[in-house]
Amino acid sequence: MPTRRTSPRRSATRPTVPVGPYEADDEDEGHGWLTAAAPWLALGAAVVAIAALAVTLLGRGGGSDLDACRRAAWAAIPATGDLPTGWTLSTTDLNANGMTVSILGEPSADGTTSQPVVYASVTCYGDVAATAMSQYRVAAKEAGATVTDRGLGGDAYDVDNPSTGSITTLFRVGGLIGQVADAGSAGPTELAAITSAVASAMGDRAAAGVSGGQAEASGAVGSGEPSAEPDSSDPGPSESPAAPELERHLPTEAGGTTLTIQSATAADGLGSDPTSRAFAAVIPTLGGKLSDLEIAQAYDEQQAIDLNIFAFRLPDADGTKLKAAVIDTWLSAGAAGVKKSDVTLAGKAFTKIDYGDAGAIDYVFSGTDYVIVVETSDAAIATEVAGKLK
Repeated sequence: MPTRRTSPRRSATRPTVPVGPYEADDEDEGHGWLTAAAPWLALGAAVVAIAALAVTLLGRGGGSDLDACRRAAWAAIPATGDLPTGWTLSTTDLNANGMTVSILGEPSADGTTSQPVVYASVTCYGDVAATAMSQYRVAAKEAGATVTDRGLGGDAYDVDNPSTGSITTLFRVGGLIGQVADAGSAGPTELAAITSAVASAMGDRAAAGVSGGQAEASGAVGSGEPSAEPDSSDPGPSESPAAPELERHLPTEAGGTTLTIQSATAADGLGSDPTSRAFAAVIPTLGGKLSDLEIAQAYDEQQAIDLNIFAFRLPDADGTKLKAAVIDTWLSAGAAGVKKSDVTLAGKAFTKIDYGDAGAIDYVFSGTDYVIVVETSDAAIATEVAGKLK
C-alpha cells in the first residue's frame, strides 16, 4: 500500500539524487555494476536496459543524502534471528552502491546433496528506483522470462529466468531495491522467510509482498492486488474493496491511461517505517483509532504515466487536521530543504510539497474526513487529476 511505495522517500535522509552505475574501484575495473550487485542474474536484455538507465543518470552528483542511501544499502543485512531455523549468513560483498550476501541452509547429514544457498542483494538507486523496477520488468519479459506480481502494484515481483532455471524476487523500499534469488534448493517457506528478513533489514518487512502460492495458502486478499499478472481474457471474480467510499474519491483515468485502484485498512496497508509510525501515532489525537484509518491508492500498473495518487480517510475526523498530520509526518514536509506552499488546481485548494530534488511534487487536498496526495512531476497531469477528484 502507499507507505511502502513512498514513505522512505519522505524521510529526512531520503536520497535526493539518483544513483548512477556501479562505480568500480581500481581493483574492480572492468566489472559491470549490475554484475557486482546481482551476479546470479543472467538476463541479457535486462542488463542492457538497466545499464542504459544508469548511463542517463551518470554525473548527476552525490552528497550527504546519497551517502545515507548507500549506507542504508550496506547495512541492510538480514538479522540472523529472522532467518529460518538452521540457516546462517555467509559471505557479504560490498560495492559502491550496495551489498550482496550469501545465506546458507543446513547441509545434508550424509553429504549427498548440495548445501542450500540463497543470494540476496540490496542496492541504492535513489529517486530512480521505481523507474528501474519498471524497466527491469520490461527487459525481463523481452528476455523471455516470466514476471509475476507479488501484490504490491509493481513494487514487488518474481522473475522466472528460463536460461538459468532460477527465480529472482525483486522489491523496492524507497530508493533501495532488494533482490533475492534461489536456484531451487530452498523450500518455499524458507525462501519466504529469507525474503521477509531482507525486506525487514531494508525498513519494511511487508515490502516484498507474497508469491502467488503463498497468497493462496494464506487466504490473503486485497482490493486490486492480484497475486499474479492478470489475464485480460479471464479477469476472474473481483474482490470487494476494503474502503469503497474512499476509492470513489479517486479518478479511474488520467493522461489517457486507465488507473488501477486498491484500498486497505491501516492494519494491512500502513508500513512500519519511521514516517508511517509517526503518522500512526497522531491518529488517536484526531479522535479516531488506527484500526479506523482507511488507505487507498490509484496508479498505472505499467508505470507509463508519471503519477501516483494516495488517499487516507478517518471517518468522522476533521479533514483539515488529517491533512496536517499527513503533511507533517507521512510526507516529512518539515525536513530541511523541503518547500511548502498553497496552490490552486482546477479550482481546488492544494498544499504543494516540493523536495527540491527535481523529482515528483506532492499536491495535498483535503475533504470532509479524507486526504488525497497527488504525486507527479507533470504539472498538467496534476491539474487534470485535481479536476477529477470527487
